[in-house]
Amino acid sequence: MAYYKPCPEFDRCNELIRKYWESRQYDMCFSGHMELAEKGYPLAECQIGYFYLEGFGVQKDLEKAFYWTERAANHGDRDGQYNLGLFYEDGIGVERDLKKAKIWYKAAAQQGQDLAINKCRDYQVQI
Repeated sequence: MAYYKPCPEFDRCNELIRKYWESRQYDMCFSGHMELAEKGYPLAECQIGYFYLEGFGVQKDLEKAFYWTERAANHGDRDGQYNLGLFYEDGIGVERDLKKAKIWYKAAAQQGQDLAINKCRDYQVQI
């Protein structure tokens, strides 16, 4: 959690997780995160991508999952960058593209994202 700087948006994301995710009120958790994502908060954008990917609180939609994950990645969220790498690697909501996957894994790894670091090792990508 030290990766995210303290701010009201971060506090709100944590509050939504505690209040709604843990009690499986996914629709309320989604709604609260969407408010923050629409304002451009990268953590919320990444979470919205996950909600759409898995169908938590919203109908599963791989195109929307890709859109929100890409938005988080472009806003510098390291988990969004790693997840976008997975989307490209596995062809989730987008055509499979290993070259782009490696680019996003590298971006996330450069920010210390452990899973991305492992992917870079697997693919022999210099960090």
